[in-house]
Amino acid sequence: MKQFFILSLALVPSCSVAAPASYKAQILRTLPHEGAPFTQGLELAGQSKLIETSGAYPAGTESFIRMIDLKDGSVLQTTKSGLSGRFAEDVAPTADGWLVATYHGHKAVRFNADLSVDRELDYPIEEGWGLCLDKTKGRYFATNGTEFLMEMDSETLALNRVAPVMCMGYKVPGLNELEFVPDFDGKGPMVFGNLYRTRFILGIDPSTFECTSFFDLEGFGEQDPEEQYGFHVANGIAYLPASKTFLVTGKNWQHMFEVSVEAADTGNRDKLQGKLQQFAHLQTASLLSTGMRSQVPVPPADAQPRVRGNVRRELNALAPDASHSP
Repeated sequence: MKQFFILSLALVPSCSVAAPASYKAQILRTLPHEGAPFTQGLELAGQSKLIETSGAYPAGTESFIRMIDLKDGSVLQTTKSGLSGRFAEDVAPTADGWLVATYHGHKAVRFNADLSVDRELDYPIEEGWGLCLDKTKGRYFATNGTEFLMEMDSETLALNRVAPVMCMGYKVPGLNELEFVPDFDGKGPMVFGNLYRTRFILGIDPSTFECTSFFDLEGFGEQDPEEQYGFHVANGIAYLPASKTFLVTGKNWQHMFEVSVEAADTGNRDKLQGKLQQFAHLQTASLLSTGMRSQVPVPPADAQPRVRGNVRRELNALAPDASHSP
């Protein structure tokens, strides 16, 4: 397959570019995040449970999928079956179970509702990151660390649409864990995604792939100064339709938080725009390529051993030149 490299040039937003609506997240309750895993996916299961996937980090740990009691955060069931030797990524519902994307190898693993392994599937994306389901239209949305959002048929996993996510005139690489909300604040369907290495959660219009709303998780739990390099980042969004709230967490966070989200000017739009400007200079590759790399700032010397110990290229990404590519 041909490899296409795309240089995401910084765009200067014109007055005609609409700014996304700002929302504020308020903590309603705090739940323990048992084991503080490296959260890659989070989904509501029925009305009273959560499904969570964790990647194989730090070195020596294994990927797993588990079921959690939404009432108190207790773990009801955990399995590593089907994920041996794989780095689990995001999870999304199927008609009667769960689909787990994996980081490499064009593979996904399908689980039954009881978390027994159904089968391994070919996955059209080489580097799995985010995944969510629009049940009404029978489609998945997925990301791969670049600026592209991909729409796939929920039955065949065939790619139907590929386009960059845009926000305030900038392409947006690095959308990680995804969540589909059928109707957000009366605005219609929305794909929410954690913006990697930040505390921002962006709301993407699935018809235009334009960011139309955002909120952030600043001040939630402890904040690690190395989040800017990929450690301890916010990752994990589950929508609770009965209460119209979200359950959010992060990689190796000690807690999960149920939050309400209401329209409010938090003053963080300029901060978000600054991040987008930074990301807009990054060279990325299309989802159809192999051996692609993403790029991010190089950590300081004292963080390098920690980065080298991580199996994920996400944490080595965003280097200013090819000499730092994984």
